[in-house]
Amino acid sequence: MRAKRNFIFYKPEDFTRMKRIFILPVLLVCLSVAAFAQKDINAWKSEPNMEQQFEVFKENVNFWDGKYFMTPSQINAFFNALNDTVAELENEIATQADRINSLEEELAQINRNLEDTRSELETSIENRNSISVLGLNVGKGAYTLTMTVIILALLALLGFLFMLYKRSHSVTARSKKDYDDLKEEFETHKKSALDRYTKINTELHHARMKLKNR
Repeated sequence: MRAKRNFIFYKPEDFTRMKRIFILPVLLVCLSVAAFAQKDINAWKSEPNMEQQFEVFKENVNFWDGKYFMTPSQINAFFNALNDTVAELENEIATQADRINSLEEELAQINRNLEDTRSELETSIENRNSISVLGLNVGKGAYTLTMTVIILALLALLGFLFMLYKRSHSVTARSKKDYDDLKEEFETHKKSALDRYTKINTELHHARMKLKNR
């Protein structure tokens, strides 16, 4: 018994649709091949920094159906460039770290110099505001106050001594006056007594002479 064959009959519209379905993938493949032919896989090497290199690298790498297709040489080249960039960054970081350490040392030295200058300034101000007395630094304020008290005490003592001198001088003057008065009175009394003595002697002499003449 013969198998029964089923025949499928296509309409003209179906052939047109099939042509479109077949032509579209072929066209996409052609466009992709043309695009691949225009890409420069080494274009990223001329970019100045890693970010731009990566963007140009992605633009020129083979891409199909949401995936990137790279050859080992492309991966190795980009990996070497990445390592070089990392090495440069590490060297720059090390250089900056050395620079930071150097700046920190300079800053520490500046701080030490500042402390020394501040100490010298404080010593200079202390020396300017103090006076050496018997090997001891005495503040000018305390020294001035002490000297003022001493001067006032000396003035008070001088005034007291002047009053004593004046009082003693007054007593001495009074005593001298009393002495002079007493001396004058004594001289007057002495003169008067001498006159009386002389007068008595004269009268006695005359009396003797009269008695003798009788």
